[in-house]
Order: sequence, then C-alpha cells, then structure tokens
Amino acid sequence: MRERGAGLPRVLLIATVLVVAANLRPAISAVGPLLEQIRADTGLSPSLLGLLGAIPVISFGVVSPFVHLLSSRWGLERSIFASLLLLAAGTVLRSLPAPLLPGDESTAAQISLVSGTVILSLAIGVGNVLVPAVVKRDFPDRVPLMTGLYTATMAGAAAAASGSAVPLSSAVGWESALGCTALLALIACVLWSARLVWGHGAQQPSTPTAPESTAPESAQEPSMWRSPVAWQVTAYFALQSGMFYLMLTWYPAILSYHGIGEAFAGWMLSLWQGVGIAASLLVGPVLQRARDQRAVSSVVCCTMVLTLLGILLAPSWVVLWSLLGGFSTSTMLLLALTMISLRARTAHQAGRLSGMAQGVGYLCAATGPLLAGAIFDLTGSWNPVLYGMLAAVGLLAAAGLLAGRTVYTH
Repeated sequence: MRERGAGLPRVLLIATVLVVAANLRPAISAVGPLLEQIRADTGLSPSLLGLLGAIPVISFGVVSPFVHLLSSRWGLERSIFASLLLLAAGTVLRSLPAPLLPGDESTAAQISLVSGTVILSLAIGVGNVLVPAVVKRDFPDRVPLMTGLYTATMAGAAAAASGSAVPLSSAVGWESALGCTALLALIACVLWSARLVWGHGAQQPSTPTAPESTAPESAQEPSMWRSPVAWQVTAYFALQSGMFYLMLTWYPAILSYHGIGEAFAGWMLSLWQGVGIAASLLVGPVLQRARDQRAVSSVVCCTMVLTLLGILLAPSWVVLWSLLGGFSTSTMLLLALTMISLRARTAHQAGRLSGMAQGVGYLCAATGPLLAGAIFDLTGSWNPVLYGMLAAVGLLAAAGLLAGRTVYTH
C-alpha cells in the first residue's frame, strides 16, 4: 500500500535517488584541496586539520546503527528529506565567514568549521544508510543496476567537487567554495519533496501486495546483530571501507616513498578515484545478470592483489596500478552496497542491515589510516602496510564468498 497519491513515474523515482546520491560526498571531498587555505585563515593546527578529515568517517560509524530507528518512526521519505535539510544547514554553518560570527573571529571560525562538519557528516550518514533501503523497495528487480548508477553518481559528484574547489576558492573565497554544496542539497530537497507529495511508488497496475514485503520486522524476529549473514556482509563492508580510506589518505605518500614525484602522486590519487565512475557503470549491469556476487568479488580481489604487488615490485607502472586499484576499490563498494540490499528480504530489513554494516564498517575505516600511519612511524617503511593490505584482501575474499551467496539475514 502506497503512502500517498498514485505514485511517481519510474524516471522520476530514479532521478530522486540519484540526486540524493550526488549529495553524499561533495561536502566532504571539497575540503581536502582547500586545507592549506583553511589552515592559514583559521589557525587550525595540523592535528585539528586531521580531526577535520576524520570527523565524517567517524560520524558515519556512530550514526549508522541508529538510523533505522529514525526511518521506522518517520518513514524513508521524511527521514531522507530531513537529512538533506540538515546537510544544507551544516554546510552553511561550516562556511560562515569569520566576520559574521560572534566573539573572537579565529576561535569562532574554528568552532563553526568543526561543528558544521559534524552536522553535515551526521546528515550524510543518514543518507548512506537509507539509500540502499530505498533502492531495495523501489527497484527490487534492478538492485545491482541501480546501485551501480548511484555509486557512479557519488563518485562523479565527489570528483567534480574536488576539482572545482580550488578554482571556486580563487574566485569567491574558500568559505563560499565550501558553501556551494549547500545549493546541491537544497535542489535535492525540492526534487525529493515530490515523493512526499505524490507518494514513493512507481505508477503501475494496482495489484495486491503481501504485507510482508513492506512491513517492519516483527518484534519476535531475531536481531540483525545475531544473524551470521549480516555479520558476513558487515565484515565485507568493513574490510573494503578500511582499504579505501587507507589508500585515500596515504596513497600519495606510499607512491612518494617508492620514488614517484609528489605532484604526480597526487594526480594518481585523482585517477584512482575517477576510475570509480566507469567501474560502477560497467560492473552494475554485470551484477544485474549474475546469479550471485561471488565470482565478481573473487575477480576484484585478484585485481587488488595485482595492484598491491605492482606497487611493491614495479612502482614505475603506477598509472596501471592506479587504474586497477581504483577499479578494485570502487567495485568493492558497489558489491558491498549491493549485498546490503540483496541479503535482506524487505526494505525495512535492508535499512537495519545497512545501519549495522555501515556503522561497523566506517568505524573500522576510521582506524585504517591511523593504524597505517602508526606502522610507518614505527618501521619507517610503507611496505609493511602494503603487506598487511594483502592479508586484508585475503580476508575480504573469504567474506565475499560468504556474503555473496544468495542467502538472507532472516
């Protein structure tokens, strides 16, 4: 039974999902290129700048397990709409120029920057969890394909925000450059509001629908935290998140250690991220036709092993390793999100599984870069980190073989 109205055309359903996906990374990815300007203007210490970079991932991990409580009370549509408004508000707060803030300008700017980052990160964490549930509910027969489209949209929007941050800053200042992403959130609010007014379901013939397909889980059902399949999906999400954020943080440093110039190493990180767009668009249709996700998971683990061995043994071929590595980590994320939707029987279960997997996964991801940095400080070499990642890929392959089966959490 639909919540409101006769439903929306399928093309508008797709557009609303993609515009939300386009908001899940730009507010974060625009910060890195502007860190030096932010430091100069606000006086933030290197440690606080590091905290600024860690806040989003930590926030994702903290908020994710509780998002299903919000969606159970408000519903998916209202919860996502509220998160978009909160995202816009947090982005504006983070971007307020110092002269507009009360008290000492430097201190006020630091507080505004950090508090705004916390607010927008919590809002994005809500969207991270609920988009897979929306895909499960609205596109049950096209989950891998839709997941590929929205992960490609996430990657493309993140890359666009990173690339435009410095030119925008030169024209209007770093505060306004960061604040521009609030406009994208407000546009998403306008488009998403169509779901609140006319209902979420696509226009289709009126047919009886089993109550189990959309009803919340019964109180007698086992907890998601006690499901072996849920833990297998969570393990996969945690391992792939840890590897991605480790490389996002340290890949240029690892390449520099192996003799690659600093500027070129930075471009290689951009290439690594940019490949994600193509990977999601190419692999999504493959997953749509596959019986399960085990074969694709095994292949992508092999390409990641080649990437790590290539960096260790033939770093001069860095362009190839960046292409393979970007393909690998992007496909891993696509697989993780697809597994979240497909291992659940209902949209409600998908929301709960998404909260569990992303809560544990992002907290693990936050520790990955810190652990890698500690290992380098202890050994003076990035090679032990790469060897550790090879071991992690082995664990990821095992998790993929389990989580990629056609099984369900309950």
